[in-house]
Amino acid sequence: MPRAIERVNAIDELAAFARTDTPVVIAGGARDWPAVRRWSPAYLVDLLGSIEIDFKLSATGDHPNFHAATKAEMFARGHAAFADFIAAITTGPEAERATKLFTGDEQFVLRRRDGVTTVHAPFAPLLADAPVPAAIPPDQLFTVWAWFSGRGARTWLHYDNNGCHNLNAQITGAKRCLLVAPDQIDRLAMFAPGGPNPATNCSAIDANAPGALAGVDTLAGELAAGDLLFIPAWWSHAFVHDGDFNSNINFWWKPETPRTNPTAARQALIESA
Repeated sequence: MPRAIERVNAIDELAAFARTDTPVVIAGGARDWPAVRRWSPAYLVDLLGSIEIDFKLSATGDHPNFHAATKAEMFARGHAAFADFIAAITTGPEAERATKLFTGDEQFVLRRRDGVTTVHAPFAPLLADAPVPAAIPPDQLFTVWAWFSGRGARTWLHYDNNGCHNLNAQITGAKRCLLVAPDQIDRLAMFAPGGPNPATNCSAIDANAPGALAGVDTLAGELAAGDLLFIPAWWSHAFVHDGDFNSNINFWWKPETPRTNPTAARQALIESA
């Protein structure tokens, strides 16, 4: 059985958890953000509706869809106006709503590289509603992404290969999360470098299958609107999106000292090959 992710009530405690690479849910840590009050589908359509976006597309609701027979199906993309995408994930059969997922893979909100900060102009209003938390060191900020999904969308078990800490803010809806520490990487059957699947930061295990992670030390928790989840650098994670309309904004930042652990070492070998 997974152990529960620790829960606290103050974002001021984030720095202590970051220093020790300990996951934590900060209950209600974003409840006072304008986004939590505003980000209904109708509000976001008024704000961004005419923007053309790409999004992830999966027949099963698993993103990526590693049950598919071909890479084209696994990593399929769709394209639509933002308003049409929002309609697709909030209306119609539940199984259809889960097939589409928008993330920063398709378009970042903010990125900071070599001291230069770039904001994707059409998404700038999102930052006005969900500003970078003061608890994140500004000079270590790396990327900000927004996520939008319907009920039932599932993100596959993976680690972020950017070496960053991640503060995941649940704005609307709800999610179940599963975390695995970096020292468990050899138990996760990661896709091999040089193999047929290029997603080498992803596990070949379907974490939602009963008993799939037997023998793996896991942490689990739930996020409601206004909660924050801190995922330390190199921790593997998977999510099930439970709300009728799920919106998140994620803040990645580089640890002050790069982490040394089996997952970081694995990624370093991949990048040096």
